[in-house]
Amino acid sequence: MAKEEETTMAEQKQEQTEKQLQPKSESQTEPQTPSSGSGFTLYTWLILGAITLAGSTGGFALSQLVGGTAPTDLEAVDEAANQDDAIDAMLAEQTDQMPWVEEFEPVLANLDEPGVTRYVRVTITLEMSSKLDEIKGREFLGTKKMMVRDWLTTYLAGLSLEDVRGSRNLNRIKKDVLEECNKLLFPKGQPFVERIFFKEFAVQ
Repeated sequence: MAKEEETTMAEQKQEQTEKQLQPKSESQTEPQTPSSGSGFTLYTWLILGAITLAGSTGGFALSQLVGGTAPTDLEAVDEAANQDDAIDAMLAEQTDQMPWVEEFEPVLANLDEPGVTRYVRVTITLEMSSKLDEIKGREFLGTKKMMVRDWLTTYLAGLSLEDVRGSRNLNRIKKDVLEECNKLLFPKGQPFVERIFFKEFAVQ
């Protein structure tokens, strides 16, 4: 019996030794990783979150851009279209019409002369193209005369006494007034102001 117990104890020790020498199981040695399902879900939510954030930011920027500029652009387009329609309505139906003239009231402005009070009094007459109907054209100019007079007063106030002396300077002033009148009256259309006449140009 003693021999059998010793044999049994020896076998148990051997089994314990073999267990200690065996490598650890995969569940004990390998680190646990989240299942593919949970990893995929987390990754998917991250992607969706990034897309949502980018979309909301881009949408806000686009709304600000469109909302800030669209009305202004539409108003400008409407204004230009209305102006083109008004000009088309003023075109003369008769091709044999002669050019006609429209006289403005005198404009008085102080010259740019430091220490000295000098002023210029100017009365301009516009020669309008024969392509513009005279009756409709006069009505149109009647609504624009104040704008032209305001620009002309400001323009003359920026001139010095030397700038208004001599025929060469007068021709230059005529050219400037002609170009600006066409820009003010017909900014999108044909320049219907063909010439500028000085009925009065007095420097005092």
